Amino acid sequence: MDDFERDREKNKYLIPNIARALKIIEYLAKEKTEASITEISDDFDYPKNSVFRILNTLQYYGYVEEAQRKYKATPRLLYLGYAGMRNNGITENSIDIMHAIRDELNETVMLGTLLGNEIVIIEQLPSFQYIKFTTEIGHRVNIHTSAPGKGIAAFLPEKEKAELISHLTFTRFTNGTIPSQNEMMKELDTVRECGYAIDKGEEVPEVRCVGAPIFDYRNYPIAAVWCSGPSFRLGEEKQQEFGDRIKDYAMQISRRFGYDPGDN
Repeated sequence: MDDFERDREKNKYLIPNIARALKIIEYLAKEKTEASITEISDDFDYPKNSVFRILNTLQYYGYVEEAQRKYKATPRLLYLGYAGMRNNGITENSIDIMHAIRDELNETVMLGTLLGNEIVIIEQLPSFQYIKFTTEIGHRVNIHTSAPGKGIAAFLPEKEKAELISHLTFTRFTNGTIPSQNEMMKELDTVRECGYAIDKGEEVPEVRCVGAPIFDYRNYPIAAVWCSGPSFRLGEEKQQEFGDRIKDYAMQISRRFGYDPGDN
């Protein structure tokens, strides 16, 4: 029984080829840089003919591209995801406050949200400093090594938080990287207490990040806003100062989504 048949047992209204196409898109976007028809067929236990037709359809509409009989996802997926984020109003309700953060703190400001087991960056405003940290829209960062990841995870409902943490791979990048689920839970307790999270060079040694979650009317963390800069400018004293300010700014954005801190 393949994945679709198992899903079909839970929902009889699923359409086979649409379900399989979506799973293949996710597979190429998240698990494999590229894959052949045979690899996809074997990994999903899908008929090769079905995989071939799905990939050709996705290629026709620009969602995958083929080279030397290998298929990979195209940036068109990113454009759709980014458009979806914009439709949810996260960017529109955050961009002016992001400008205010950058004007006050003069470090690169980023906005991101939880996507699966990672944080995806959906907007950024580069610092005016000569030496600054920037990345690409759509870039994904690890939860256990990032300020936005820890900021969002800390305020998830307990069951959802535990489920998320149980699926993380605690890859060690530096001596400061959180190494285990237990240490991660301790870190998230600290984040909840102060209301903001810090990346102390846990993936890239020379980079520091300070961020806070953005909540909606359900008191649910829908995104995070954070500053990123070089370690020589963002020492421990600055991290606390930035944390308090970014937490205040994140609260302003949260109120636009109906968040009421009095409900906590």
